[in-house]
Parts: sequence; structure tokens; C-alpha cells
Amino acid sequence: MASLKPARLLIWDPRDEYGKHAKRVTTLPALVAEFRKASAGPVRVRYVAGSGMPLADAFALVCSLAFEVGHLVFLAEELSDVTTASQAPAAWRRCITQGRHRALHIIGAAQRPALIDKTFLGNCTFIRCFTLRYSDDRSAMAKALDVPLADVSALQTVETEKATTIAYLERDFRAGVLQKGSIRMSR
Repeated sequence: MASLKPARLLIWDPRDEYGKHAKRVTTLPALVAEFRKASAGPVRVRYVAGSGMPLADAFALVCSLAFEVGHLVFLAEELSDVTTASQAPAAWRRCITQGRHRALHIIGAAQRPALIDKTFLGNCTFIRCFTLRYSDDRSAMAKALDVPLADVSALQTVETEKATTIAYLERDFRAGVLQKGSIRMSR
């Protein structure tokens, strides 16, 4: 997110983790008000779901808003909370299958790829996969990345007293490039 620096950003932030990237709102009317106030101009807002409505219903409304306003980066975190392996909810599916026509740049994240809808993975132009513990998740990502299962299974996280190093595979489908790398986080 820091490298993209989008002028228009909407984050589905169910764990309240993206405070340094966007203004926090906790009601859907407040979210809509932010976009009305911005009109076609800059806006950086994240929706942290409250207890007022079921998560799936709130996600559907946020997806509908993203699609309608268009011209933004839409980050959806914790997709396994709101999609299933066999179901892309209608408003989300509309974003991921038609969003390019609305100038949506969609970023999705999940800890358990086997639990999220495959329409999303199938439509990605860029996928990055980190270490996965569960075999179903490794299998889902090997298919999504179009690599042998052994390549995904080989990804490791190494922790020391000073740092954690997390290996990843990423594929840029537009460029046709597969890369291996790692991220080191100091403690």
C-alpha cells in the first residue's frame, strides 16, 4: 500500500489493521458520506465493520460502493470471512469480474486460500504467496500460481532472535514472470 500511494483508496478492514493508510469509519452511512464529500477527488478511507449488521451483508454493501464509485484501489482483507471456496458473493463477484471497466484496482488477502472463492484467484493479474501450513492451502496456491505443489511446499518462514524471514512466490500474469523472494522483518 505504501508503494502504490493511491489517491483514492477503500479498505475492507475487519481487523482494524490499516490505520496508517486511511481514515477509519465504522458505519456504512459514514463511509458513503466520505465518498460523497470527495466526489471524484482524493479519498482514503477504511471500513471497520461494527456489530450492527452481519459481516457478509456489510461486505456486500462495501463492494457495491466500490463498484459504483470506481476509480480507486479496493483492498479486501480476510476474504475467508466473507467468501467461500465455492462462492463469490454477488457484489464481490461483480467487482472482480467487471471492476476493471470501473477502474478498480483490487487487492485481496487471505490467510487460508483454500477457503476463498476461486473466481478471485482466477482473475488475478498478480499473486504473491507466503508460507502456508495446511496442504489444501498449498494446493490451492500451486494451482493459482500455475507451479508444482513442491514449489509452494518449499516456502519457509525462519525465525531467529533478531529477525523473521518469510519466503514467497509471486507471479505476474501480465508479464508472464514467476519470482521467488523473501521478506525480512527485524524484531
